[in-house]
Amino acid sequence: MKAYNELIDISSELRNLERTLSLLAWDERTYMPRGAVKGRSEMRATLYKLHHKLLTSDRLKSCIKELNKSSNFDDLDPIQKASLREITRDFERKYNVPDELIQRIAKAATEGQSVWETARSRSDFDMFLPYLEKNIELRKEFAGYIDYENEPYDALLDEFDPGSTAKWIEKVFGPMKKKLASIVDDIASLDHTPGEGILKDKEFPVDTQIALCKKLAEDIGFDFNRGRLDNTVHPFTVGMDYDVRITNRYNPGNITSLYSLLHEAGHGMYEQNLDPELFGTPVGKYVSMGFHESQSRTWENFVGRSRAFMEYLFPMLADEFTFLSSYSPADMYGAVNRVAPSLIRVEADEVTYNLHIALRYDIELGLFRDEIEPSETEVVWENKMEQYLGIVPSTSAEGVLQDVHWSAAQFGYFPSYALGNLYGAQIFDTVRKEIPSLDGLMSQGDFDELRNWLKNNIYMHGRKHLAPDMLKMLTGDNLNEDYLIDYIKKKYSQIYGLSF
Repeated sequence: MKAYNELIDISSELRNLERTLSLLAWDERTYMPRGAVKGRSEMRATLYKLHHKLLTSDRLKSCIKELNKSSNFDDLDPIQKASLREITRDFERKYNVPDELIQRIAKAATEGQSVWETARSRSDFDMFLPYLEKNIELRKEFAGYIDYENEPYDALLDEFDPGSTAKWIEKVFGPMKKKLASIVDDIASLDHTPGEGILKDKEFPVDTQIALCKKLAEDIGFDFNRGRLDNTVHPFTVGMDYDVRITNRYNPGNITSLYSLLHEAGHGMYEQNLDPELFGTPVGKYVSMGFHESQSRTWENFVGRSRAFMEYLFPMLADEFTFLSSYSPADMYGAVNRVAPSLIRVEADEVTYNLHIALRYDIELGLFRDEIEPSETEVVWENKMEQYLGIVPSTSAEGVLQDVHWSAAQFGYFPSYALGNLYGAQIFDTVRKEIPSLDGLMSQGDFDELRNWLKNNIYMHGRKHLAPDMLKMLTGDNLNEDYLIDYIKKKYSQIYGLSF
């Protein structure tokens, strides 16, 4: 069908622009010289403009109109219909947004990320504030052109998790926050901590961490023939179909890099295991950011912080860090699952992590409802940290400046992490039922069956299905926070000897 072939040609052109933009984004956060920011911002702004012009072109509009005629639509197969659905959504969502606004957003995001890195290293919120204000202003302007459901923030949520709204997020987050806070209080009331002191005040050479991280990535299935691992200030992953880049950061005072590696490799394996036959088509991408985060959090937590995984990991750690030889895998399992309020989101334990997300969600919602001024975010952050976690950051770097997202104008992204935890727990419950030997396999360092299950059931399908439909297909249930809460209660009642 001529109109469908034309639609796929346009989709392929769009994807090539996206690949190029991803490569530029990876470079600017890894190897780009500091003095290149201005030129890079102009490059990305131009490419984003070209992408937007093509996405909202009369050429694509004509294809969509032709394919939606009943005589043509009925002849499309399920994948073709899904492709039409997805590109129509992308087209309609952005159609009214001016080209020059897309340019301004891209330019400000590049400049903002560069300033954020410096401001974070100096713990100087005032230095970053003008860029935060600019990004918020631009995103509010962007939301004004989007057909959102109830409020401007809905337009931003929908960009990462299609169909999400603030009303829906609050309905999901409300019960979860209360249940998690109760568990945190119960654990905090105890006078002992499993694995306490094992990793405290120890040295973990960065070169050794890097080598371990590369081995972990290889063992769980990240393909270095189609990807690479590099250093950055804030870990991230970019997928370019045949080329997937993951990044990590390292601290000689701890080994949290192992878990951020598992997180990014989880993202990376999702990207590497999309169906190549779908590359360049509208469905040849991940289904939603919440689903993407479900895979990173699966490998980081449901796998990486499991007792079975520690049986595989501990001998390697003891070989490299000899002081661990006087401990056992059980001791280390307790240490990596220690529950305690922490300042840094990416280092937070499973129980308190979603409270970090709730804090950021509250602030973003307040900013886009004009209830919080950008200049107030540092103080509001500190107040929210005390409210949710009972601790207060002493520096901006430990608080409002710790995440890269706002510098890149990625407002609406943070809820995807919490959705990822919820999706991940629900999906992993199904995985355990369908792979009863999973613990035995993981303890031996065999992750093939798990990875293949995820590949065949999630990764390969791209955007053939909407996220809620895919979750229901995989688990037989709609999104339900009880899967995560039950997982946490079962696991941490055993670790801490509690009865929740």
